[in-house]
Amino acid sequence: MKNIVFIVLSIALALSITSCRNNAGTAGSEEISELLDAAGKDVQSQRFDSAMDKALLALTLSRSGKNDLGEVRALSCIAGIGIMTSRDDDAWGKALEAESIARKHGFKEELSGILITKAKLCSYAEISPETGRNDEGLVYAHEALSFAEETAEYEKQAEACYVIASLLINKNRWSDPIDPELYRSAGQWLDRGQAIADTYDIARLKRNGILFRSRWFQQGGRNEEAIRYFEQVKASLTETDYLTASALDDRLVRLYTRSGDSQKALDAHDDYVLEMQKYIRQKEDDSLQEMETRFEVHQKERRIERNRYQIILLLLILLLAGMVIAQGVKHIRKIHRRTDRLQRMNESKEQIIGFLARDLKNPTTAMAGEIAKLSAEASSLSPDEIRQRCTHLASRAEEINSGVAEYVGEVLIKRSENIALTGLTQREIQVIRLSAEGLRVSEIADRINLSVHTVNTHRQHIYAKMDVRNVSDMLRKANELGII
Repeated sequence: MKNIVFIVLSIALALSITSCRNNAGTAGSEEISELLDAAGKDVQSQRFDSAMDKALLALTLSRSGKNDLGEVRALSCIAGIGIMTSRDDDAWGKALEAESIARKHGFKEELSGILITKAKLCSYAEISPETGRNDEGLVYAHEALSFAEETAEYEKQAEACYVIASLLINKNRWSDPIDPELYRSAGQWLDRGQAIADTYDIARLKRNGILFRSRWFQQGGRNEEAIRYFEQVKASLTETDYLTASALDDRLVRLYTRSGDSQKALDAHDDYVLEMQKYIRQKEDDSLQEMETRFEVHQKERRIERNRYQIILLLLILLLAGMVIAQGVKHIRKIHRRTDRLQRMNESKEQIIGFLARDLKNPTTAMAGEIAKLSAEASSLSPDEIRQRCTHLASRAEEINSGVAEYVGEVLIKRSENIALTGLTQREIQVIRLSAEGLRVSEIADRINLSVHTVNTHRQHIYAKMDVRNVSDMLRKANELGII
């Protein structure tokens, strides 16, 4: 029974620990990743404030838990949101923090993304010839590409190629005429990035390639070639790629306007509006589907958690039931032992009664006299001496066994204890027993060689100790105590 209780308790404890560990893990790396994933989805839906809140919370959790990798990712996410919301100075500061930690711990995958962010910020600084940081940005972008190739991060490889192309286009921005070598090199980097995006079907970068390509065509004054390229790309799109289609239509509006074809520019604008409307509806449907999926997952997690608690509760109930059963078995065994003892005592009583009855019919048997003698002397003997005498009697007689002897001994010990509680002396007990024989005071005095006055004094002491008033009460009380 104890083993069963121990096993049940161990299982309940193990489930509790597992539950606690799951809850503890949720508050660590897993929660940070979930927050950053949610922030990324908010960015895609252009909910930048919500994205920033999640990223900042992830950063706080990372720092409190001393999670260096989580801190780098959170800082990178904040820097990316800063770029999208035109907070370039804040983005640059967060990128530097992230870069320092990533280099210290050798986080190469994260480092390539951080360097791309720094390269982008250098590209965006190109608002005049004096503020250009293109060469600095190219250093970051080439290092980012190297890390991305080392870690086989194809998305970052494509993005690094686009940023290099953008920085080269920037270097030609203030040149008139443009440097043909820079222009050719920018086109090659665009082709390389586009090839990676197409090979690995990276939708976001396939769209970005179109935007970079638009700038490149514009810088080379190749409007007609750009129009053909964009129309060809649009025709190859899947039917539901509304976002890419809208980006192409937006570029075509500008290209048709530059070429003087106002009607095609209007048609492209209408297409742009229609594609954007379809894209918005698509995002709404995706958001609704996402909410439904999240709700289903949440409900499933709640069911799992509820089932876990139900199992723990059931195990605790089983544990309590086991403890109750164990206590019940223990109590029943105790009752059985007590019943057996009472049964043995009853058998001993019946045996001694039968023995005494036989002894009364057979006066030649000396066992009754031995027991009577022991009873008379019991008040002056210790419990151990009484038990020893009883054992001796049982060993000498065939009429009684050890159980009878034990019972007699217990009776005499109890009687001896009761007499001792009265405080009677051996002389006072002797006076009581002689009185029980019917002797007068003078006869008692002659029997034990005392004066009549001394015997009367003993009697007064006896009355006081036994709380009686006369001889008859004294003898009755003495009989109850087993003195006579």
